Parts: sequence; structure tokens; C-alpha cells
Amino acid sequence: MQRVLTGAILAALFSNWGVAQESRASILGRVTDQSGALLSGATVTVTNTATNAVVTSVTNESGNFDIPYLLSGVYGVTVEMRGFKKYVRENLQLRVGDRVTLDVTLTVGDLAESVTVAAETPLLTTATADMGLVMEQRRVQELPVVGGNPFYLTRLTPGVLSSGGRSAGNPMDNGGATGIIVNGTRSNSSEATVDGSPVMTNRNASFSPPQDLVQEFKTNTVTYDASLGHAAGAMTNVSMKSGTNALHGTGFLDRSDIRGIPWFTNRFLADPRTNLTPEQRAAQIPSWLHRRWGTTMTGPVWIPGVYDGRNRTFWTFGFEDLLIKRNLSFTGTVPTAAQRRGDFSALLALGSRYQIFDPLTTVPAANGRFSRAPLAGNVIPASRIDPVGARLISYYPAPNQPGQNAEERNNYFITQLINRENYTYTSRMDHNFSAKNRFFFRWFNQQHDNYANRLLNITNIEILDRTAWGAVVDDVHVFNPGLLLNVRYGINFENNINSNGSQGFDLASLGLPSSLVAAIRSKLNPDGISFPSLIVDSSAYTDLSRNGGNTASTNYSTGSVTLTKLSGSHSTRIGAEYRLMRETSYAYGFTAPQFVFNPVYTNGPLDNSPVAPIGQGMASMLLGIASGGTINNNASSAQQSSYWGLFVQNDWRLTPKLTLNLGLRYEYESPPTERYNRSIRGFDFATASPVSARARAAYAANPIPQVAPGAFQPVGGLLFAGTSGSPRGLWFPDRNNFAPRIGLAYTLNGKTVIRSGYGIFYDVLGVDRTDVNQGGFNQPTNLIASLDNGQTYLATLRNPFPNGIEDAQGARGGLATFLGRDITFFNDRPLNPYNQRWSLSVQRQLPLNVVLETSYVGNRGAKIAVMRQFNAIPRQYLSTLPVRDQPVIDRLTQQVPNPFFGLPEFAGTSLANRNIAVSQLVRPYPHFTRVQATQPAGFSYYHSLQMAAEKRMSGGLSFQAAWTYSKFMEAINYRNEVDDLPEKVISDQDFTHRFVISTIYELPVGRGRKWLPSMPAAAEMIFGGWQFQGWFEGQTGNALGFGNAIFTGNLKDIEIPVSQRRAERWFNVDAGFNRDSRQVLANNIQGLSTRFTGVRGDGINNFDLALFKNVRIKEKWNAQFRLQSFNALNHVQFEAPNTNPINAAFGTVTAEKGHGQRQITIGVKLLF
Repeated sequence: MQRVLTGAILAALFSNWGVAQESRASILGRVTDQSGALLSGATVTVTNTATNAVVTSVTNESGNFDIPYLLSGVYGVTVEMRGFKKYVRENLQLRVGDRVTLDVTLTVGDLAESVTVAAETPLLTTATADMGLVMEQRRVQELPVVGGNPFYLTRLTPGVLSSGGRSAGNPMDNGGATGIIVNGTRSNSSEATVDGSPVMTNRNASFSPPQDLVQEFKTNTVTYDASLGHAAGAMTNVSMKSGTNALHGTGFLDRSDIRGIPWFTNRFLADPRTNLTPEQRAAQIPSWLHRRWGTTMTGPVWIPGVYDGRNRTFWTFGFEDLLIKRNLSFTGTVPTAAQRRGDFSALLALGSRYQIFDPLTTVPAANGRFSRAPLAGNVIPASRIDPVGARLISYYPAPNQPGQNAEERNNYFITQLINRENYTYTSRMDHNFSAKNRFFFRWFNQQHDNYANRLLNITNIEILDRTAWGAVVDDVHVFNPGLLLNVRYGINFENNINSNGSQGFDLASLGLPSSLVAAIRSKLNPDGISFPSLIVDSSAYTDLSRNGGNTASTNYSTGSVTLTKLSGSHSTRIGAEYRLMRETSYAYGFTAPQFVFNPVYTNGPLDNSPVAPIGQGMASMLLGIASGGTINNNASSAQQSSYWGLFVQNDWRLTPKLTLNLGLRYEYESPPTERYNRSIRGFDFATASPVSARARAAYAANPIPQVAPGAFQPVGGLLFAGTSGSPRGLWFPDRNNFAPRIGLAYTLNGKTVIRSGYGIFYDVLGVDRTDVNQGGFNQPTNLIASLDNGQTYLATLRNPFPNGIEDAQGARGGLATFLGRDITFFNDRPLNPYNQRWSLSVQRQLPLNVVLETSYVGNRGAKIAVMRQFNAIPRQYLSTLPVRDQPVIDRLTQQVPNPFFGLPEFAGTSLANRNIAVSQLVRPYPHFTRVQATQPAGFSYYHSLQMAAEKRMSGGLSFQAAWTYSKFMEAINYRNEVDDLPEKVISDQDFTHRFVISTIYELPVGRGRKWLPSMPAAAEMIFGGWQFQGWFEGQTGNALGFGNAIFTGNLKDIEIPVSQRRAERWFNVDAGFNRDSRQVLANNIQGLSTRFTGVRGDGINNFDLALFKNVRIKEKWNAQFRLQSFNALNHVQFEAPNTNPINAAFGTVTAEKGHGQRQITIGVKLLF
């Protein structure tokens, strides 16, 4: 025993051990005689009926036995003891993660005699307080799942809410396993494992196993098992198929080119104002191709005359390919033909707020303001149009539909081209060395290619190549019936290459200076050169292009060691776990320039006048004057962090009716490190900035009334990892992560169980959640058009970066790094967020294999990271009026002499101008624009009523149903930057009601069925073997908010009845919103809540249905003809409506969620 414990401890300390998410089942119980006396020394034998693999145990001094690590499947159980008849239990079904209680009473008699029991598999959960859902093999393989991703079926679990559309049903969308909201934890807080080994990279699953290779999976939404950790949300564990003594396999092909027309496409084509030829109309109807095929094989390793692996060695192999070619509808706003010529007169006809002002007429005005003259008639003279701006605007497609309002918004509609293909290879090998030692190895490889052309031109092409592979080895050793050791090691690797389809674009063709093009090619990575990124009028016009893309590789090593000891009525597990997470990446960023055209120099008549909703920024482009822009000179990164977990779990069966689950877990997560210390670490709040003396002297010459000269103290600057005494780790670790767990299961009678529990669950902070911050190593070169508020211009589109591309300084800049810019740093003492979760449930077994469960689940989140702005304008300077406070705005935006002007450290930043706004000088750190870091100040709470019903397959029918009624409140954001506490508000991931139901129903007609069981073979081919399956998903929408809006009405008037909601009017826009852009709030304390529980977006109303026809070809061969319809009733699911009151599209919906249209697939599957 001492050697065993020593070996386990050494293994935990010196090996790459990782998390032990157990996928296998256990059989536990107590053996007594007919008088109730406990029997010690009885032999318990468990046999897998598919492989003949045998595991034996002996009851201990308390008559108890516990046989863990059993694969999902059907088992036979025998109990033998001299002087008693042999007990035989047949057809005991074990599901993934089950802990099945099997109490046995032996009858006095001859051992040669036997008592055979063929009772039903226990349906109640009597050994644990865990909650969740098991999806057995048939449900996984036969319920219709778009794309075939089995993780998508986690949405059928009570307490699980969906955070998005249907794209997660595809295996290439690796958020399918973790992009769920579970019992008051936000999406991407859950964990996915396959065969007990994590398949996670960056909080997403890197591997989605093919449906036909899944034996079962279980989603634990509430677990009180201390062996489970590294996630605050759900634990989804997939058990893959293993081989059997017989050769089994499948082969299938599903194909679809039948898909519903998107809702907005239908509206576009039905609009009588749409003037298209028949050919053009046909081109707008999305094309669709969905082709999915694959094969699986399992069996024994049998080489005639060489090796007979039956009962001993088994293999599994699977391949799957999914190809999707589709078009998605897109509605956007592009410049009109007149606007391309510089004619914005149509906008001026809508009112004076659309007036465009001439940037070349900027002159000083009173009170530190600057004024401009209007452009006559809102028309830019042809001689003033910049040639680069003219070339850029030519890449916008022409309008092809009437605008939806007078501003001509949403005047462009297109069906976007998207091609996606995913390949998956999977294999597994199982070997039983003996009844005391079992081993398996599994390997996978998954390749995903994605091509998307958003505007059908080179400016918006996205290309993604993702490769993932992984492996796991697992060994179980039985030292004696009361002592077992399980060791597991796994590795996951994922490589992503995200590129831009316009890579290699000739920037010189736009008229950009040859010196700039040459500098980009020589100083930056030429692979990132693409069409420039354009943002116009704060994206009122559709953005053009993207950044240059990125590459990222992740490598996660995981493993576990768990020692199980059975002593008396206690089953105790002790384990040590470890994860090593490494990631290397390189982001091209804006290797080609990004140009921003907002109304900084074309609004008026004063420089702080309200901007037009649309038009002024586009005019800036044609005039060749950008309001901003950047070129990135980026470094690569190589980061890593590690995770340790130690646990002890004791399952104590106090009485035949009462079981306690007692556990304690300790988690430690190291801070991330960067291989070459290329990262910001923290912020020095106390040391004077290197520019302090020079800036204070300049300020003393021209102080402002709000800040006395002695109070102007530029203090603080960035700190870097591994330099100037700072540790290499990006923060100090949280060493106090103890997580107690307690669960209780009490069996009232054979039909009712009461279960309850409480536990603490920690979330992670390392590489899973955080990227290194490479400010100083990633160096932007900013486009600064003017240093004197537009009186003169240093940079135009003809020469946007006259001083060339800046070199990165790394950590050499010290406290002077990124002066004049936004900075983000790491809180040097963060705390791991955690959830306290508790539950109370009642299970009741009904006839016909039905179980009902009613539960209350509560959750309290604490230490949640909240982004804090340390450089906010102090509260005393902000307006508290509910209307636009122009005097406050004038005071804060007043331009005064800039004490940082002329200091070389500020060159190329927004603080390099001759003048500066008063608002910047009153900030605590005036030498930076934003200074921010996360603080563990957030919290949340959640309460829910959950009701579930399940019927296991009998009489040709099975179903699962669940209703969740919940409320999820959070405080994870500050409504105002100067607030002391984050705002407590309804969560954006609160969905009040959710109902799901799934079923498989075999029509009771044909051979072996209730009706016409002796049907002739010919008739059976037509009328027999039919089955129906499907599932429904219904969910209310998410809460909406209106930002810093002026609202003077009754909040209850905003919502309109669901039956009256339309895409054109989702809520009451006339309930009291001020929609005049000239009255927009600024420099104020926001009073309006961030979100309102009564105003919600669209929900989910979806049916996925399937009809199969089974044709028995031979005794062991079955052909299954399949008709599947996803979103069978073609219900549209809209994206959120526009909630900006000054936007002309306010209250309207312009997009639907992806993959939402009805899709019909036809296929065939062979099974043997």
C-alpha cells in the first residue's frame, strides 16, 4: 500500500498529469442475505456482453463493492458465495458516467443453483446529487443534427440555454460544445472531454467526434464530484465507441441542395420597387449544397494464424467529410451614384443637420472653438475630389435596391458566397491485458477549410484553414478488489491560419505614395498586405475589408492520476491533475493601412457640433482627409500557463437509502509567461512620467481653471514582464482556490429520490482566457491628419503617413511607452472567478420507463473580471441633466494650449496637437487617453425552476423533455466609467423561458411490431420499418438596451405584443425617445439602464424532424433511407434590432441569424 501511494504521489509531481473527467461508469452495491446480514467475501463478476471482458471484485467487511471504469454498454452481473445460490443479473445497461446502485440479496442454497434476474435497468439516480442529461447512442446517431456535431445536442439538457444561432451544429464550429449558457454561467465557461480527456483550446472544443462513433455522452450541469474542475459551467463528456468481438460498421451519405430562401431575400424579391431582370432575380436566390458522408468500423484485432484478439484487443476507425457551399443574405449601405461624384445634396434636403462643412475653411472661433464654412449645396467640386479617395470609393458595389429610408440606408443586398469543408479521422485501440489491467489509445485528426466572400469582390474575402489533432492513452490497474489506479495522458494541437482574400493587393494602384508602399514591404510582413480597411461614418456605410489576418498554434498537454479505495461503506478517490497550455501566434494587423473617415473635419459650424447621422464621413474620404487610421508593426508571441488540480472525493453510503458525496478540490493556475518577456505586465501608479518635468513647465505657462499648476502631475506608466525587477509572470497567482463539494441522495422508496447539494467551481484566467499584451512590441503608426484642429493638414490620402512607419521599442521605452495612447495592463493580483452553486431536486419513476424530475438550481458568481477605466473624466465635471448639456460639452471640449505639444514621446498620437481638449487635462493621467485593466469586482446571481421528463426506449418510443424558467442578473460592467460599482442589471444572456423536447418513435407496423407482425416480406419493404424522430427548441429572446439615450416616456410603452412585432417595427420607437442627432447626450452621467428585461430580441422557435425507412437486407445488414428537415417549419430567427435612437433604422431588424432557413437532406445509411 505504501509503495502504491508513493508511486501515485511521485506520478502526480513529476509527470504531465491533467484533468480527470471520467466518462466510464461504475456499478456499486451491497450484498446481504435474506435476513439483511451483510456478506463479506462474495465474488462479484461483471461481464461486457459485447466484448466478453470480465472484471471481478469481492465485497469488503461491510458487504460493499464498487467496480468503476466500465465502458458504456450492456453487462451481465453475477454474485457468488459458498452456501448461497448464484445471483445472475442480465442486460444491465450502463450509460456514460453512471454510478448504478445494485443491491443484491443472496438466497441460501447450493452454489450450483442460480437465481436469474432480468429486471429493468435502474432509472433513478440514487448514488449522486449530480444533474444533467445522458444522450445514449441511438439518440446521438438518429436525432437530426445540422452538420452532425453531437455537441449540439447539449442544448436538450435542462438548465442549458442557447447563446446563438444554428452554426454550432457544424463540426467546424468549435464553440458548439462550450458556447452554451449553463445555470447562470456565461457562454464559453464549460468544458468538453472525449473519453475523459479534454479536447479544449481557448475555451472551445478542438474536436467534434463523428456522430456514428459516439457511444454516448453526458452533460453535467450540476456536479458535486471534486474530481471535476477547470470550468465554472457544464462538463460534457463524450464516450467513443470501442470495438467488440463482432465486426460492426456504418457507411452513410447525406446530401441536400434544398434550402429555404432567406427571409430578407424573399422581402427583397417581393418588393415592387425591386427592378431586376429574371436573370438578376435568379442570381439573388441563394444556392445551397450540403454533402456529408462517412464510414465507421469496429471489431476485434484478428490476424488468422498470427493473433486472435477476440475478448482481448479491439479497434475502431471512422472518417467523415462535410462540404457546405452556400450563400447568405446580406443587407448593407453603400454610397449612391451621386455621392460617388461628391453630390450629397439629397441628404441636405432632409435637414440642416446633414450639412457637410469644408475642412479647408477651419478657423479659430471664440472660447477655444474652431469654425468651418458649409459646402455649397452639399456638393464637393470635382476639382476637390482626392484621387485616392475616388479610387477607394470605387471598390464599393453600386446600390441594387431602394434604401429603406430617406438616408438611403440598406440600399445594397447580396447573397454572400461561403464554402466550408471539414474532414475528420478518428481511431481507437482497446486492450485488456488481464482482468486487472485495461488500456486504450485514441487519436483524431480534423481539418477545416473556410472561404467567405462577403461583398463578392476582393475587399471582403475571408479564408480560414484550421488543423487539429490529438491523442490520449489511458490505463486502469486493479491492485485488489478495493484498490484501483487510473492513469491518463492526452495532448491536443490546433493550428489556425486566418487570411484575407485580397492578400498581395497592389497598394500603389490606389495612388498611395511609392515610399509608403516600399516601407510596408521592407519593414513589415509582406504576407499581410491586402486591400486597406475602410470605416466610414462610424460604420453607417458598410465597412470594406478586414485586417491582414493571423496565425495561431495551440498545444495543450493534459493528464490525470486517480487512486480509488473502497473501505467499508466509503468509496474514496484521490487524484492529482495538471495541464500545460502553450500558444504561439502572429497577427498581421493592419499591415495595409486602416483608414477611418468620421466627421472630425467635416462637421460644423463648430468643431464640437453634433455630427450628421451619415454622409459627412464619406465626404471626408472624397476630400482625402481621414479622421484616423493606423499601420501595425507587430511582433509574434509565444505564451504558456499551467494548471494544477488536487482532489479527494468520498462517496459514503450511510444507509441503503442515503448516500453522501463529500469532496474537496484545490486548484492552482500559474500566470501566463511569454517566452521572451514580450508583454506589458502592470502599471506604475506612483512614479513620475519621464515627460513630467517638461510637461509641467509647459502647463504652468498656460494653466486652466479646473487644474491648478501644482495639481498637474503626469504620473504613471507601463511596466513590463521580466524587466526592472518585475516577475516574468503577468500577475501574481491566486493561491486560495479551495472548492468544497457536498451532495446528498436519499431514496424515499423504490420510486422517489430526493437529491441536494452545494459546491464551489472556479473559472480559469491563463492562456485559456488571456492573451499577452504586447503594447510596445506591437507598434502602431497612427494617421494624424492635423496638429491644429484642421487649420492645416499634415497627412492626406496622397501621403497618409508622412513620417514613415514607426519602429517598435519593446520594453526599452519604460514608463514612456505608448504615451498619448490608450493603454491596457494586467491587474497584478487578479482572483479566479468562482461560482457557488446549489440545487434541490426530486426524481420520480413512473411506469413505462418514465422518470420525472423537478429541480431548483441557484448560482452566485463572484470575483468576475470587470474592465475598469482609471483615466475617466472625474464625476464633478460631467453633466447630470437628462438632456444635452451644451455648456458642459463646450467647457470639456474647449481647445486650450497643449502642454505635451512638441514633446517627441507624443509624436504620432492624438496628444501631439498644438491644442488639447480640457477634458483630457482634467483626467487623472492626462498623458494617456485611456488607462484600463480588469478588476475582480463583478458578481452575478441566478435562480431557476427546472422540470424534466425522460422515457427510455420501450414499446418503440423514447423521449426527453425539459423546461427551464430562470432569471440571470449580472454586475460585470460599469454603466459610467466613474461609477464606484458595476451596474447590477439583467444579463444579456438571460433567457426567461426555454423548452426542449426530443423523441424517437418506431411506427408499430411490420415484422416484430405490434401491428401486422407477420407481414409478408414484399409488404414489409413498403409498410414496415418506418420511424420518426425530431426535436423542438423554443427560447425567449435576450434583453435589449438603448445606450446613453434620452428617454422621457414610460418604459412599459417600449415593448409591444409579440404578435405585433415586425422586422420593420420590433418595438415602439415612439415611446419617448429623443431621435434628434443634434440633441445626443455627451459628457454626462448616464441614467438609463443598460438593459431592460421587458424589451427583448427574437427568440428561438425551431423544429428539426426526420423520417427513416429501415430495410433489412440480411440478418446483419440494414439499409436506412433518411429524410431530414432542419427548421422544418422555416421559422425565421432575427438578429437583434437596431437600438440606436438617432439611427434611421432604429427599431428595425436588418439581418437573420445564419443557418436559419429550412434545409432538407436526403440520405442513405448502411449498418452491419
